[in-house]
Amino acid sequence: MSTTDPCGCPPTEASSAPDGVAAGVHHVIVNANDLERARRFYGWLLPKLGYPGIKEYPGGVGWYGAAGSFWVKQADPRFASDSFSKDRVGLCEIAFRAGSRAQVDALARELCQRNETILDPPREYDYTPGYYAVFFADPDGIKLELVHIPA
Repeated sequence: MSTTDPCGCPPTEASSAPDGVAAGVHHVIVNANDLERARRFYGWLLPKLGYPGIKEYPGGVGWYGAAGSFWVKQADPRFASDSFSKDRVGLCEIAFRAGSRAQVDALARELCQRNETILDPPREYDYTPGYYAVFFADPDGIKLELVHIPA
């Protein structure tokens, strides 16, 4: 007779072996205080980063591509006075992978032209050799990053 563990998982012998290592995050969902403002920002940003498809639904919108999907939904009105802080429990930042340093620089220039908030300009950071990134904020202050790390 087989039983499950305390979490409800089937016993090991009944499980199939994993196919391999997880290849990344499949999707992200963020809440926005002003859905239309966030839609304009992410509608401009996400197609540049490999999320060309778009799907709208009542109270939200998502962009998708080969890398997965990124969704924005209207925050609950009870939390309208809240603002984002990368230091609270929960999300700190979202980093997108760039294909080159030139892509990081190009996005930074466009962010400046659009008067978006750049938190830290493009440069090499000492996190790992060759780590080159720009840090910026979405309309609600969520910290975003575009990073290139050479192979």
